[in-house]
Amino acid sequence: MTAISDSIAVLPGLPVPSPPRGRFDSARLHRLIAASRTMRSLSIGLLARLELAFLAGHKQPDVLAAIKTARSGRESLLSGNEAFTLYSIARAQAALGGDMAEVGVYQGCSARIISLASGSATLHLFDTFAGLPAPDALEHARMRQGHYAASLPSVRAYLADRENISFYAGLFPGTAQPVAGSQFSFVHLDVDLKSSTLGCLEFFYDRMLPGGIILTHDYSYLDGVRAAFDEFLADRPERAIELPSSQAMLVKL
Repeated sequence: MTAISDSIAVLPGLPVPSPPRGRFDSARLHRLIAASRTMRSLSIGLLARLELAFLAGHKQPDVLAAIKTARSGRESLLSGNEAFTLYSIARAQAALGGDMAEVGVYQGCSARIISLASGSATLHLFDTFAGLPAPDALEHARMRQGHYAASLPSVRAYLADRENISFYAGLFPGTAQPVAGSQFSFVHLDVDLKSSTLGCLEFFYDRMLPGGIILTHDYSYLDGVRAAFDEFLADRPERAIELPSSQAMLVKL
Protein backbone atom coordinates (compact mmCIF):
# COMPACT_ATOMS: atom_id res chain seq x y z
CA MET A 1 0.00 0.00 0.00
CA THR A 2 2.80 2.38 0.80
CA ALA A 3 4.55 1.79 -2.53
CA ILE A 4 1.32 2.39 -4.47
CA SER A 5 0.44 5.55 -2.61
CA ASP A 6 4.00 6.84 -3.00
CA SER A 7 3.81 6.30 -6.77
CA ILE A 8 0.49 8.06 -7.07
CA ALA A 9 1.82 11.00 -5.08
CA VAL A 10 4.45 11.76 -7.71
CA LEU A 11 2.43 11.18 -10.91
CA PRO A 12 2.59 14.21 -13.21
CA GLY A 13 -0.42 16.47 -13.02
CA LEU A 14 -1.58 15.24 -9.63
CA PRO A 15 -1.41 17.62 -6.67
CA VAL A 16 1.38 16.96 -4.21
CA PRO A 17 -0.18 16.10 -0.85
CA SER A 18 0.55 18.43 2.03
CA PRO A 19 2.77 17.09 4.80
CA PRO A 20 0.85 15.78 7.79
CA ARG A 21 -0.08 18.43 10.29
CA GLY A 22 1.95 18.33 13.49
CA ARG A 23 0.55 17.89 16.95
CA PHE A 24 -1.01 20.88 18.70
CA ASP A 25 1.44 23.43 20.04
CA SER A 26 1.90 21.90 23.48
CA ALA A 27 4.65 24.37 24.35
CA ARG A 28 2.31 27.32 23.82
CA LEU A 29 -0.45 25.61 25.80
CA HIS A 30 1.94 24.92 28.67
CA ARG A 31 3.09 28.54 28.65
CA LEU A 32 -0.51 29.76 28.78
CA ILE A 33 -1.32 27.44 31.68
CA ALA A 34 1.83 28.48 33.54
CA ALA A 35 0.98 32.15 33.14
CA SER A 36 -2.74 31.99 33.95
CA ARG A 37 -4.33 30.85 37.19
CA THR A 38 -7.69 30.72 35.40
CA MET A 39 -6.28 28.31 32.82
CA ARG A 40 -4.82 26.16 35.57
CA SER A 41 -8.17 26.08 37.36
CA LEU A 42 -9.94 25.00 34.18
CA SER A 43 -7.39 22.28 33.41
CA ILE A 44 -5.42 20.97 36.40
CA GLY A 45 -8.06 22.00 38.91
CA LEU A 46 -10.95 20.36 37.08
CA LEU A 47 -8.95 17.19 36.45
CA ALA A 48 -8.02 17.00 40.14
CA ARG A 49 -11.62 17.28 41.25
CA LEU A 50 -12.74 14.57 38.84
CA GLU A 51 -9.93 12.21 39.85
CA LEU A 52 -10.59 12.71 43.57
CA ALA A 53 -14.28 11.99 42.96
CA PHE A 54 -13.38 8.69 41.30
CA LEU A 55 -10.90 7.82 44.06
CA ALA A 56 -13.65 8.32 46.64
CA GLY A 57 -15.23 5.12 45.40
CA HIS A 58 -12.43 2.87 46.64
CA LYS A 59 -9.85 4.77 48.71
CA GLN A 60 -9.77 5.48 52.43
CA PRO A 61 -11.95 8.48 53.32
CA ASP A 62 -9.41 9.89 55.80
CA VAL A 63 -6.70 10.03 53.12
CA LEU A 64 -8.95 11.83 50.65
CA ALA A 65 -10.11 14.18 53.41
CA ALA A 66 -6.48 15.07 54.16
CA ILE A 67 -5.78 15.77 50.48
CA LYS A 68 -8.90 17.91 50.12
CA THR A 69 -8.00 19.81 53.29
CA ALA A 70 -4.54 20.52 51.89
CA ARG A 71 -6.02 21.81 48.65
CA SER A 72 -8.64 23.99 50.34
CA GLY A 73 -8.02 27.65 49.64
CA ARG A 74 -4.70 26.98 47.89
CA GLU A 75 -3.73 26.28 44.31
CA SER A 76 -2.10 22.92 43.65
CA LEU A 77 -0.29 21.86 40.49
CA LEU A 78 -0.92 18.18 41.23
CA SER A 79 -3.79 16.19 39.79
CA GLY A 80 -5.92 14.18 42.19
CA ASN A 81 -4.09 10.95 41.38
CA GLU A 82 -0.72 12.67 41.80
CA ALA A 83 -1.74 14.06 45.18
CA PHE A 84 -2.82 10.59 46.29
CA THR A 85 0.49 9.09 45.12
CA LEU A 86 2.39 11.77 47.03
CA TYR A 87 0.42 11.08 50.22
CA SER A 88 0.75 7.31 49.91
CA ILE A 89 4.53 7.35 49.38
CA ALA A 90 5.17 9.88 52.14
CA ARG A 91 3.13 7.82 54.59
CA ALA A 92 4.98 4.61 53.71
CA GLN A 93 8.43 6.22 53.76
CA ALA A 94 7.91 7.62 57.26
CA ALA A 95 8.58 4.11 58.54
CA LEU A 96 12.20 4.35 57.33
CA GLY A 97 13.04 7.24 59.61
CA GLY A 98 15.27 9.97 58.27
CA ASP A 99 14.20 13.39 57.03
CA MET A 100 11.98 14.39 54.13
CA ALA A 101 12.36 17.27 51.70
CA GLU A 102 10.55 19.06 48.93
CA VAL A 103 12.14 21.28 46.31
CA GLY A 104 9.58 23.40 44.49
CA VAL A 105 7.00 24.28 47.16
CA TYR A 106 4.81 26.81 45.32
CA GLN A 107 1.85 27.61 47.62
CA GLY A 108 2.55 24.77 50.04
CA CYS A 109 -0.24 22.34 49.18
CA SER A 110 2.04 19.39 48.43
CA ALA A 111 4.13 20.20 51.52
CA ARG A 112 1.02 19.96 53.67
CA ILE A 113 0.14 16.63 52.08
CA ILE A 114 3.62 15.28 52.90
CA SER A 115 3.39 16.60 56.45
CA LEU A 116 -0.06 15.15 57.06
CA ALA A 117 0.99 11.78 55.66
CA SER A 118 4.34 11.47 57.42
CA GLY A 119 3.36 12.47 60.94
CA SER A 120 6.34 13.72 62.92
CA ALA A 121 8.98 13.40 60.18
CA THR A 122 11.20 16.45 59.75
CA LEU A 123 10.36 18.18 56.46
CA HIS A 124 12.74 20.59 54.73
CA LEU A 125 11.17 22.92 52.16
CA PHE A 126 13.27 24.57 49.44
CA ASP A 127 12.04 27.17 46.98
CA THR A 128 13.14 30.47 45.49
CA PHE A 129 9.73 31.82 46.62
CA ALA A 130 10.09 34.09 43.61
CA GLY A 131 9.13 31.64 40.87
CA LEU A 132 11.21 29.69 38.40
CA PRO A 133 14.79 30.70 37.66
CA ALA A 134 15.62 31.52 34.04
CA PRO A 135 14.96 28.52 31.75
CA ASP A 136 17.58 27.56 29.20
CA ALA A 137 17.03 28.16 25.48
CA LEU A 138 15.25 24.86 24.86
CA GLU A 139 12.93 25.23 27.85
CA HIS A 140 12.06 28.86 27.22
CA ALA A 141 9.27 27.89 24.82
CA ARG A 142 7.30 26.39 27.70
CA MET A 143 8.34 28.41 30.73
CA ARG A 144 9.34 31.87 31.78
CA GLN A 145 11.37 33.14 34.67
CA GLY A 146 9.07 33.92 37.60
CA HIS A 147 6.35 31.41 36.75
CA TYR A 148 4.77 29.79 39.84
CA ALA A 149 5.86 32.43 42.33
CA ALA A 150 4.51 32.30 45.88
CA SER A 151 5.81 34.37 48.76
CA LEU A 152 7.57 32.79 51.72
CA PRO A 153 5.43 34.64 54.32
CA SER A 154 2.26 33.32 52.67
CA VAL A 155 3.48 29.71 52.59
CA ARG A 156 4.90 29.91 56.10
CA ALA A 157 1.55 31.20 57.41
CA TYR A 158 -0.34 28.45 55.58
CA LEU A 159 1.84 25.76 57.20
CA ALA A 160 2.11 27.42 60.62
CA ASP A 161 0.05 24.71 62.30
CA ARG A 162 2.40 21.94 61.14
CA GLU A 163 5.41 20.95 63.23
CA ASN A 164 8.96 19.99 62.22
CA ILE A 165 9.01 22.08 59.03
CA SER A 166 11.97 24.23 58.01
CA PHE A 167 12.07 26.73 55.12
CA TYR A 168 15.01 27.60 52.88
CA ALA A 169 14.55 30.49 50.46
CA GLY A 170 16.80 30.82 47.43
CA LEU A 171 18.15 28.83 44.54
CA PHE A 172 18.78 25.16 45.33
CA PRO A 173 21.33 23.61 46.00
CA GLY A 174 22.88 26.86 47.18
CA THR A 175 20.46 26.79 50.12
CA ALA A 176 21.10 23.14 51.05
CA GLN A 177 24.16 23.48 53.28
CA PRO A 178 22.12 23.30 56.54
CA VAL A 179 20.96 19.77 55.62
CA ALA A 180 24.22 18.50 54.11
CA GLY A 181 24.64 16.05 56.98
CA SER A 182 21.06 14.71 56.89
CA GLN A 183 19.75 11.45 55.49
CA PHE A 184 16.45 11.29 53.67
CA SER A 185 13.72 8.70 53.30
CA PHE A 186 11.65 10.75 50.84
CA VAL A 187 12.23 13.72 48.55
CA HIS A 188 9.62 15.35 46.34
CA LEU A 189 10.77 17.38 43.33
CA ASP A 190 8.65 19.85 41.38
CA VAL A 191 11.26 22.12 39.81
CA ASP A 192 10.36 21.93 36.08
CA LEU A 193 13.83 22.66 34.68
CA LYS A 194 16.61 20.26 33.67
CA SER A 195 19.38 22.11 35.50
CA SER A 196 17.30 22.33 38.67
CA THR A 197 16.37 18.64 38.51
CA LEU A 198 20.02 17.66 38.02
CA GLY A 199 21.05 19.82 40.96
CA CYS A 200 18.50 18.07 43.17
CA LEU A 201 19.55 14.59 42.08
CA GLU A 202 23.21 15.39 42.58
CA PHE A 203 22.57 16.66 46.10
CA PHE A 204 20.08 14.11 47.39
CA TYR A 205 21.16 10.85 45.74
CA ASP A 206 24.03 10.05 48.13
CA ARG A 207 21.98 11.25 51.09
CA MET A 208 19.06 8.88 50.49
CA LEU A 209 18.60 5.98 52.89
CA PRO A 210 18.51 2.53 51.28
CA GLY A 211 14.94 2.19 50.06
CA GLY A 212 14.53 5.96 50.04
CA ILE A 213 12.39 7.42 47.25
CA ILE A 214 12.80 10.51 45.09
CA LEU A 215 9.48 11.37 43.43
CA THR A 216 9.32 13.95 40.67
CA HIS A 217 6.48 15.79 39.02
CA ASP A 218 6.34 16.48 35.24
CA TYR A 219 8.61 13.60 34.19
CA SER A 220 6.43 12.68 31.21
CA TYR A 221 5.47 16.26 30.41
CA LEU A 222 8.68 18.26 30.51
CA ASP A 223 11.58 16.98 28.41
CA GLY A 224 14.16 18.60 30.67
CA VAL A 225 12.99 16.69 33.73
CA ARG A 226 13.13 13.34 31.92
CA ALA A 227 16.53 14.19 30.40
CA ALA A 228 17.93 15.06 33.81
CA PHE A 229 16.93 11.66 35.24
CA ASP A 230 18.20 9.80 32.17
CA GLU A 231 21.52 11.63 32.29
CA PHE A 232 22.00 11.27 36.04
CA LEU A 233 21.08 7.57 36.20
CA ALA A 234 23.00 6.54 33.07
CA ASP A 235 25.92 5.10 35.09
CA ARG A 236 24.00 4.19 38.24
CA PRO A 237 22.08 1.00 39.07
CA GLU A 238 18.68 2.62 39.63
CA ARG A 239 16.23 3.53 36.91
CA ALA A 240 13.36 5.97 36.91
CA ILE A 241 10.01 4.26 37.43
CA GLU A 242 7.41 6.09 35.38
CA LEU A 243 3.95 6.23 36.94
CA PRO A 244 0.59 6.49 35.11
CA SER A 245 0.43 10.22 35.83
CA SER A 246 3.16 12.74 34.95
CA GLN A 247 5.20 11.50 37.91
CA ALA A 248 8.22 9.20 38.11
CA MET A 249 10.27 7.95 41.02
CA LEU A 250 13.55 6.30 41.77
CA VAL A 251 14.14 3.95 44.70
CA LYS A 252 17.64 4.14 46.16
CA LEU A 253 19.31 0.73 46.22
